[in-house]
Amino acid sequence: MLRNKDISKIKEIETFFTNSWLQPEFFSKQLELFHFSKTSRIFSSIKKSGVPVWNLLKLLFILPFANIQNIHSLYNNTMAPATDGQKDTYYRLLSNQKINWRNILLLFVKRYLQLDNKFSPCEDQTKCLIFDDTDIPKTGKTIEGVSKIHNHVSQRFIFGYKLLVAGYWNGAVFIPVDFSFHRENRNNKTKKYGLSKKEYRNQKKTSRIKGQPVTARFKELNRKKNEVIIQMFRRVNQRKIEVNYILIDSWFTTISLINKLLSVNKSVHVIGMYKYNSKLTINNQERTIKQLRKSKKGLKRSRKTGFYHMSYIGTIDGVLVKVFLARKGKNGNWHTIISTDTSLSFNKMMELYNIRWSIEVFFKEAKQLLGLGKSQSTNFDVQVAQMTITMIQYLLISLKYRMEAYETIGGLFKDVKQDYIEYKLNERIMLVIVQLLAVLEILGVEFDYELTISNLISYTDNFNLLKEESSLINNCKLAS
Repeated sequence: MLRNKDISKIKEIETFFTNSWLQPEFFSKQLELFHFSKTSRIFSSIKKSGVPVWNLLKLLFILPFANIQNIHSLYNNTMAPATDGQKDTYYRLLSNQKINWRNILLLFVKRYLQLDNKFSPCEDQTKCLIFDDTDIPKTGKTIEGVSKIHNHVSQRFIFGYKLLVAGYWNGAVFIPVDFSFHRENRNNKTKKYGLSKKEYRNQKKTSRIKGQPVTARFKELNRKKNEVIIQMFRRVNQRKIEVNYILIDSWFTTISLINKLLSVNKSVHVIGMYKYNSKLTINNQERTIKQLRKSKKGLKRSRKTGFYHMSYIGTIDGVLVKVFLARKGKNGNWHTIISTDTSLSFNKMMELYNIRWSIEVFFKEAKQLLGLGKSQSTNFDVQVAQMTITMIQYLLISLKYRMEAYETIGGLFKDVKQDYIEYKLNERIMLVIVQLLAVLEILGVEFDYELTISNLISYTDNFNLLKEESSLINNCKLAS
């Protein structure tokens, strides 16, 4: 979604929130491209009378573009758009147990991809499905379903949810397609979910109707993330959304998960960072990953990425994979990446795997600009509704970007100006990563690859230091 190669403009999405973009009527008209107002049957079972559901949803979708934080602000702002109904009408909609918010998000995604096919095709046609999680901190312990969760960056415990997100990269933009909330410390014998008995007793308890979508969403809180990933992929596959590669990090990559993903669709390949010292069977000989690292047989250096690497094709627990062993610099830590696509070269594998960082950018921008996870409602159903709305808002921004960055205004969906075809997001991220890791290598700093990149993306405000591609590295050489 970023138009410019200049790294100092990596927060370009903020331009959507300048005064020239505060045009809720534009996004309201944009929503009509999805034609949901005509397919009223998807809302017919939700609300029989009163204000139509679609009218209420449209207003909720455009709130941040009108600089309105929430429903309460909507009714206390003289500059707010016209509303249908009272505050309680919107609150009742968000807590309505009949609404299948997951289905609504997937419908938006499917319609968006149909619209996107009318744009000029991307140079890179690779379609990736990315899975990752992030922390959703909460200040109120009475919020339904919150628990004490571990923050891997600060290495401390906080109260909130873990949010698991499935994101889709179509070669041009990132869009969220599915999500689930999770809690931790379930098996803590003294403090279940990290809460005292009084705190757990004081949490809101909502009575839910059996068989309704919200009931299944609430049960997901205690399910293992890898199990939910399988269900998410199955839904994407059922919607016939094309996926070439599934990208996952070391927290999720297991041979068991890969087997289950391939059982859903055997034509899809999986690429993931791998943290286990498994035995790799090569030509009927078993070698552990640690043994392969020590042998350094076939060690090469990639000029493009600066990584030293080796690759082997073999089976792990019966699954045919290509194992890449790589490290940054001669003294860097070894990292293992496995791929079910055994034809990949190291550079191509790195190019594909780096697309995974687009989901980290999504987490940062959606939290910062759209208030992802900021809802303080004690009702878990409202938390699900608000999260869905935020993801649809991000999807609308993606659509507007495609409309303005790739197409002429007069020839929408038809004429293309090549001057507007800019560097894709993953290429921009790759440029930043290569530069910063090169600096760390020059300074002789030992670092964890995964954690370092995640932190770099989280603090992109400092990327304006990298306006020149070579000056920073040269300055660091002089300093060292």
